[in-house]
Amino acid sequence: MNNLEKIVLLNWYADENIDFVLKKNQKKFTQEKHAGVDYDKVHKKNDLYDIKTVQGLIEYIDKCDISDLKIYSKHTHIHQGSLNPEILIVNDFPNSEEEDQSNNILAEDCKELLIKMLGAINVELKENTIINTFFWRTPGDRRPTSNEIDQCRPFFYKIIELLAPKYIISLGDLALSVLMESEVNFIDSRGKTLNNKKMNIPIFPLFHPRVLIKQPSLKRLAWEDLKIIANEIK
Repeated sequence: MNNLEKIVLLNWYADENIDFVLKKNQKKFTQEKHAGVDYDKVHKKNDLYDIKTVQGLIEYIDKCDISDLKIYSKHTHIHQGSLNPEILIVNDFPNSEEEDQSNNILAEDCKELLIKMLGAINVELKENTIINTFFWRTPGDRRPTSNEIDQCRPFFYKIIELLAPKYIISLGDLALSVLMESEVNFIDSRGKTLNNKKMNIPIFPLFHPRVLIKQPSLKRLAWEDLKIIANEIK
């Protein structure tokens, strides 16, 4: 069975709610593929250092065999917005709803809420930029594995380098953990200004709009976080 067939099978498991099979296979697949891979060397080998524009990077990603999920997905969701942003919004990954929208990283309801949230602190989403940590839909909208995240990581860092934002707002726990290069407790981190020494850009954790739509009671906490962000970027 090739990797694409495995992905289709895993998607069927998820649709049928066969969670224990999905987790077992996901763990095995991750361990096998992650062993012995030096992604810094992959970065150098793929000549990412020579790419000077976001469009050049997107074209390069289109040509690269980065992940089996690239074949599984309809679109590659990397970047949306300004090429010269002051603020970079970091999303996690496209779900099945967002997969059907080739030009939007966020689902419409999430995008509308994010626009309102940022607007409350006088930040315009259209004047800034949003990117994904992982560029393709996953089977059953599951969280990307650590190996899948690592496959995109060199390209993720490269686009941040090219965009050169002054500030970063991370949406949810996955985006924050990828930016901080370790598993981070989102609740303990919110309300703080964090920093990845490799990038030296202030990072502000924020609840993902998807979570706020499901749990409106958290909007009060999100507003407190937004006020802290507003104070830092003024």
